[in-house]
Amino acid sequence: MIPSMLTIISYFGFLLVLLIFTSVLFIGLSSIQLI
Repeated sequence: MIPSMLTIISYFGFLLVLLIFTSVLFIGLSSIQLI
């Protein structure tokens, strides 16, 4: 049960990092287009 919880936590952590990276990249592209 503990390994499955660890897998779920690491999976959600990976999704969170991917979401933040996508948001930062999108904001960066938006600011480049605004300039």
